[in-house]
Amino acid sequence: MKVIIYNFLFLLLLSVSPLNAQGTNVSLFELLHMNEAYDPPQDILSTKSIVLMDVPKGMLVEERLKIADELQMFFAEVGIDASAYFQTNSFSSVSGMQEQIPDFILKRDIKNLIFLTILNPENDFILGMGPFNGKNHFYDKGATFWVRKTNDLKTAFSELTTRLKSDAFPKENLLLSNSAEFFEPTVSGFKQAYVTLPKDFEGKKIAIPTINTNPFAQPGPQALNIEAILSATSYKNELTNRMSAFTALAAKDSTLFQIINVENKTDADLRRARVDYVLHYIEANAQNVYTFLPFEKRVENKKGVLVKFFLRDTRTNIAYLGSEWDAKENWNEALNSFMAQINNMTGK
Repeated sequence: MKVIIYNFLFLLLLSVSPLNAQGTNVSLFELLHMNEAYDPPQDILSTKSIVLMDVPKGMLVEERLKIADELQMFFAEVGIDASAYFQTNSFSSVSGMQEQIPDFILKRDIKNLIFLTILNPENDFILGMGPFNGKNHFYDKGATFWVRKTNDLKTAFSELTTRLKSDAFPKENLLLSNSAEFFEPTVSGFKQAYVTLPKDFEGKKIAIPTINTNPFAQPGPQALNIEAILSATSYKNELTNRMSAFTALAAKDSTLFQIINVENKTDADLRRARVDYVLHYIEANAQNVYTFLPFEKRVENKKGVLVKFFLRDTRTNIAYLGSEWDAKENWNEALNSFMAQINNMTGK
């Protein structure tokens, strides 16, 4: 995501050539469960919008914020009130926990969703605008979206400027901020974190949350993920391999581990299923990992994406991070490292 940010999203005449997911013949609209709109929402200049933004892994926070601010300046210029920005992957960063849009954001009476997926900061962008459903999956199946794919955001800005001058778009948004404001979703989390592991696993059960191996199964932020759009098959394979690693772990020690779909299950539900702990992991930018999981005397010198596994007690809601800070850049290495800590504790 370089400074070529005045490259927004626009190209690929939808009426002439359908937008396809890269490496497939499947329409992007079909994969995202959207229908095509000729124009942006007619109330885009008179209501508030929420923005989902996805950038390539490894992009510095400063670069992301620069792009977002340039995007916001354009919005303010034409009259789009983009009142809240979220990173797309922040809604799937903690396994087994459902992230939610904060209530104070929902109280802003947001009507539209804008998404910007930067496949390549040099020359590949996707921009979309459509109705926001007020839920943590952001849009409904079959919703009508205006979408453009372009290698030059300036071209997209130019087309949008021309379209939005039409009387079909009443302009009521005035005096808008030129700075993008990012927020984090709320997550149930835990009461406190211990830099250790439970003392005894004898007779205990650890639930391993299932992984959704089909990110396009339902509308939502995960479907707008860069990796999913660039190579849906490879992305699904990666998720499938992760699920296979969990399956192998449960098969190796079925007394201790059990794979469970924890979606919509409370801790009380899990306790009734005789689950003592849940194996979670967070996969996010290093600073978000450091903030989410407090750990004294660790070196905080990473800038990219980190993965860290931890256990959470279903009775006390206390997180156990292990006695060693073993966050890794690779998911499998992070899993193996944390399992090694558990094995050392159990003597296996």
